[in-house]
Amino acid sequence: APVFSQERYSARLGENNAAGALVLRVRATDADWGQNARVRYRLWEGRVRGAPLSSYVSVQADTG
Repeated sequence: APVFSQERYSARLGENNAAGALVLRVRATDADWGQNARVRYRLWEGRVRGAPLSSYVSVQADTG
Protein backbone atom coordinates (compact mmCIF):
# COMPACT_ATOMS: atom_id res chain seq x y z
CA ALA A 1 0.00 0.00 0.00
CA PRO A 2 1.18 3.59 -0.56
CA VAL A 3 2.91 5.26 2.38
CA PHE A 4 2.49 9.00 2.90
CA SER A 5 5.41 11.08 4.17
CA GLN A 6 3.10 12.49 6.89
CA GLU A 7 0.19 10.90 8.68
CA ARG A 8 -1.95 14.06 8.35
CA TYR A 9 -1.84 17.15 6.23
CA SER A 10 -3.50 20.48 6.85
CA ALA A 11 -3.29 23.99 5.46
CA ARG A 12 -4.64 27.41 6.30
CA LEU A 13 -5.48 29.70 3.43
CA GLY A 14 -5.89 33.39 3.08
CA GLU A 15 -8.90 34.65 1.18
CA ASN A 16 -8.92 35.40 -2.53
CA ASN A 17 -6.00 33.26 -3.63
CA ALA A 18 -5.22 33.36 -7.33
CA ALA A 19 -6.56 30.49 -9.42
CA GLY A 20 -3.92 27.78 -9.65
CA ALA A 21 -2.12 28.84 -6.45
CA LEU A 22 -0.36 26.03 -4.59
CA VAL A 23 -2.19 25.30 -1.36
CA LEU A 24 -0.62 22.10 -0.07
CA ARG A 25 1.72 19.43 -1.35
CA VAL A 26 1.44 15.79 -0.29
CA ARG A 27 3.78 12.92 -1.03
CA ALA A 28 3.37 9.17 -0.99
CA THR A 29 5.53 6.30 -2.19
CA ASP A 30 4.80 2.69 -2.98
CA ALA A 31 7.39 -0.08 -2.64
CA ASP A 32 6.03 -2.02 -5.64
CA TRP A 33 7.70 -2.01 -9.08
CA GLY A 34 6.63 -0.43 -12.37
CA GLN A 35 2.97 0.49 -12.81
CA ASN A 36 2.14 -1.06 -9.43
CA ALA A 37 4.32 1.58 -7.77
CA ARG A 38 2.40 4.43 -9.36
CA VAL A 39 0.54 6.61 -6.86
CA ARG A 40 -2.47 8.70 -7.94
CA TYR A 41 -4.11 11.35 -5.81
CA ARG A 42 -7.68 12.59 -5.54
CA LEU A 43 -9.80 14.58 -3.15
CA TRP A 44 -12.58 13.02 -1.17
CA GLU A 45 -15.58 14.97 -2.43
CA GLY A 46 -17.09 17.02 0.34
CA ARG A 47 -19.15 20.18 0.47
CA VAL A 48 -18.27 23.71 1.55
CA ARG A 49 -21.23 25.99 2.26
CA GLY A 50 -23.39 23.70 0.14
CA ALA A 51 -21.06 23.71 -2.89
CA PRO A 52 -18.87 20.77 -3.97
CA LEU A 53 -15.30 20.93 -2.65
CA SER A 54 -14.08 20.54 -6.24
CA SER A 55 -15.53 23.96 -7.07
CA TYR A 56 -12.95 25.46 -4.68
CA VAL A 57 -9.83 23.29 -5.06
CA SER A 58 -8.41 20.62 -7.32
CA VAL A 59 -5.57 18.14 -7.09
CA GLN A 60 -3.03 17.06 -9.69
CA ALA A 61 -3.65 13.32 -9.83
CA ASP A 62 -0.07 12.38 -10.77
CA THR A 63 1.87 14.71 -8.51
CA GLY A 64 -0.35 15.38 -5.50
